[in-house]
Amino acid sequence: MRENKSLEDYLVKPGEQSPFANLLVDLAFKKAFDPDKPTSRENLVNLLNDLLAPQLKHPIKNVWTRNVAKNLSGSKASRTAIFDLHCEDDAGELIEIEVQIRKLDNFLKRLAFYASEMVANQAEPGDEWDYDIKPTYVIAIARHRMFDDDRIVHRATVTDLETYEKFMESYNFTVVELAKVPFFIESKSDSLSKWLFFFRYLNRLKELPPAINERKFRQLTESSKVSKFSKEEFEAYQKVFHEKWDHNVLRRSFFEEFADDVNAKVEGRAREIAKRMLAGGKLTDEEIAAYSGLSVEDVIVLRSLADT
Repeated sequence: MRENKSLEDYLVKPGEQSPFANLLVDLAFKKAFDPDKPTSRENLVNLLNDLLAPQLKHPIKNVWTRNVAKNLSGSKASRTAIFDLHCEDDAGELIEIEVQIRKLDNFLKRLAFYASEMVANQAEPGDEWDYDIKPTYVIAIARHRMFDDDRIVHRATVTDLETYEKFMESYNFTVVELAKVPFFIESKSDSLSKWLFFFRYLNRLKELPPAINERKFRQLTESSKVSKFSKEEFEAYQKVFHEKWDHNVLRRSFFEEFADDVNAKVEGRAREIAKRMLAGGKLTDEEIAAYSGLSVEDVIVLRSLADT
């Protein structure tokens, strides 16, 4: 009889390396979900159908890379999509999908821009095009919290403000916040919960726990094994982490080296704020201290200096 294990037993121990890559690294994600290879294409179709199930009219049956003819941003460097995809559902309808896995500034505004770009790129030269816009979906898988609530997945579209019915199919958004995914999964959990667990914890597992030991995840882990990387791919994959480690070390070193200067500038700024509040003559010492970040004693000293 198979020994019952706790979920923690499937984690690698401190100092050990998981055999599986971190799927939030571009290279690993692209290998696991490459739309131009049969097995990884199947992985991608499985992911899209389970993730977008509440938003799709029909399941997706095929995907391929969308070659963007023009970039409305005017800069290839500004493109952050992991995949731009044409998709066909089982009713023969086409939809456009873009997948993001990076943390972005102006997050929601960027998603709106990318969706608008996908719509605009469907335009065809000439007078015969009749604005036959295919539905677009922007998927963002974020490592960090983006919204101040407990929902892991946020879905949005264009709706009628009175009836709350969908107004048009053109714009659809799906945002996943992996930081909110708990370390818990069961065999009876739904497919989406299993995908969320898989994405967040795969590179901390030494093997798949029974709850996600299904064909589609077993197939995906084969594509996600670091041992399957070529030498060049492995070096590129490792470089991502080395750059992150170097950045963290430099950041700590900077603050250690310049802590006194930084603190002096912060304190100077706080004193300037406190002086302006004192000049107004309407706030108590306690209120000025709370707003400026100074201590009450410092505010009293400033007040006495201002009165001399």
